[in-house]
Amino acid sequence: MAFSEGLFDGTGPVGACKNVPVYIWSLPSVNIIHYSILEMYLTCRRWNETVLNNFTFYIEQAYAYGNKTLAPIAEKISKKYNVNPPLDPNLLPYIFYYCEFLVLHFNRSDTWCGLLNDDELILAGYYWNIRYYFLYSYGHPLNQRMGCVYITQLVNSVDDYLSGNSRMIADLKFGQGFTQTLGVYKNKYPITANLTLEQIKTLKYIQQKVIYWSSTIYFEIYTRTGSDALIRLVVNSEPYTIPDCGGEYCKWTTFKKILGDKINCDYEK
Repeated sequence: MAFSEGLFDGTGPVGACKNVPVYIWSLPSVNIIHYSILEMYLTCRRWNETVLNNFTFYIEQAYAYGNKTLAPIAEKISKKYNVNPPLDPNLLPYIFYYCEFLVLHFNRSDTWCGLLNDDELILAGYYWNIRYYFLYSYGHPLNQRMGCVYITQLVNSVDDYLSGNSRMIADLKFGQGFTQTLGVYKNKYPITANLTLEQIKTLKYIQQKVIYWSSTIYFEIYTRTGSDALIRLVVNSEPYTIPDCGGEYCKWTTFKKILGDKINCDYEK
């Protein structure tokens, strides 16, 4: 409801806010589409047992980064501000987290941000990049299949429209995990604990630069008489080339071929 209010505010004929009345359908919490699109990380037993927990390599990376990078910064802050007992290095990433939130939503950099210099903020934030990479992104192969139900629903919905079996021209939903399923946002090297500050600064695809807090990702479908339909990926109003598509506008048949067996996946399996 809140999403539709924000999206259509001032664009229609209804009420003082000039809103547009839209049909809103809420998925039941027990619905398979709900937990396989919105909550798949929490409801997938295999992911919980092999990625969220018992992922030895990720644990080693997080531990190494904490000892090598975060601990010296925490010690410096403890001495500078006479913190006793000393600041726990595990809290440093949260300083960055709160700093980022206040800058993004309130344009304030004079609170949590002031505890760290520019390079230290980058290093504190990089902890989240390591965590996200291994638990939700390309650091584990299972993550690249977690968005398959979302992608399957997208493909089937577009196919229904193109074949004349559906009148739906837009499908808005909240989701997560499908960027890895598409194979987008891959950096040239893994996000690991041993990267130098200079290497970290060159990373192009990290949360803070691409999908920060909440983002709008949508697919545009273009139809042409007598020709294959085209699809374009747009992230925060900026077009993004889907890998192996050969350009900003990708043929619909090519797009489906790229996804392969991720379409019509067996999520329960």
